[in-house]
Amino acid sequence: MTAVLQVENLQVHYHTHAGPVRAVEDVSFVLHKGERFGLVGESGSGKSTMVLALLRMLKPPARIEAGRVLLGDTDLMQLSNSQMRAARFSQIALIPQGAMNSLNPVMRIKAQLADTIRYHNRDGNLGQAAIRSHIHALLESVGLERGVAEMYPHELSGGMKQRVCIAMG
Repeated sequence: MTAVLQVENLQVHYHTHAGPVRAVEDVSFVLHKGERFGLVGESGSGKSTMVLALLRMLKPPARIEAGRVLLGDTDLMQLSNSQMRAARFSQIALIPQGAMNSLNPVMRIKAQLADTIRYHNRDGNLGQAAIRSHIHALLESVGLERGVAEMYPHELSGGMKQRVCIAMG
């Protein structure tokens, strides 16, 4: 089975005046299509640092010291910054715990999903019917009914909002 995401010997250190702090040390795992991966640990154990490293979103003083991150056959550590930005939006995404608060409260879900679809299809060749069909497919892919498209964020539960954000990802 082909790996969707493969992390090999990832190391991330924070460089401080007192010396390096080893936040992520020699982490490796493989995620195959259809699998789920749970990352559990105490506060401050490096969970967020590891995820930000996978997406190359770390800010100084954090630095990836070693490791490979393969998304399919592509080594994310070897991509240019612009290639990585494109991959982040089209192939891999982070849905933070509070992401559902990013939904626009005065726009229906369908309008917000349509904006995302249009962004992904910048050549502008999608008609309204195709966008509507894509919206329904996205909602169904995260276990939501088509009727959710007509709702506003305040009409959804927290879990439903989170699934809408996943559909947008």
